[in-house]
Amino acid sequence: MAKMGLDFGLEKSDAIMKRKFRWLLKIPDVCADSGINCLPPSKAARPELSFKEAEIQHLTEIVYYPVKVEWKPINLTLYDLKKNKHPIMEWIKKIYDPEKGVFKPGGTQGFKKKARLELYDGSGCILETWVLENAWPQNIQFGELDMSSNEAVTVDITLRYDRGYIEN
Repeated sequence: MAKMGLDFGLEKSDAIMKRKFRWLLKIPDVCADSGINCLPPSKAARPELSFKEAEIQHLTEIVYYPVKVEWKPINLTLYDLKKNKHPIMEWIKKIYDPEKGVFKPGGTQGFKKKARLELYDGSGCILETWVLENAWPQNIQFGELDMSSNEAVTVDITLRYDRGYIEN
């Protein structure tokens, strides 16, 4: 019987389907880390990048070349649980103390963190690990409250990072 080429490698026994609900985004002392004050994640995304291009005029045509990579921010939603110290506020305080009105823009020591996004199989084994270098909260929304809703309170963070890669 002739194969039509529609199996896409799925007939192999070592093919594992990645699932959207088997993941953790780990940010030290903030999210899904082993620290006691961390918040569990609800929603996130894998990294997205685009190439900036240079336009080159060539005789009667225009030719384009990729010149720079731009990593797009990731939106992260965390469940906001009662903790001794709020991990997001503790992260913010590394460069900005809202109570005292002190901002230290050059003091990024401990503010930019290495984040890890891990995808798991059904047994909890890691299938894929993304490393996000120098991640920091570009935007933080502590969330809407609503007396008519019984949903959990969440914190939405836009994570900016320098670069991302899949760890081998």
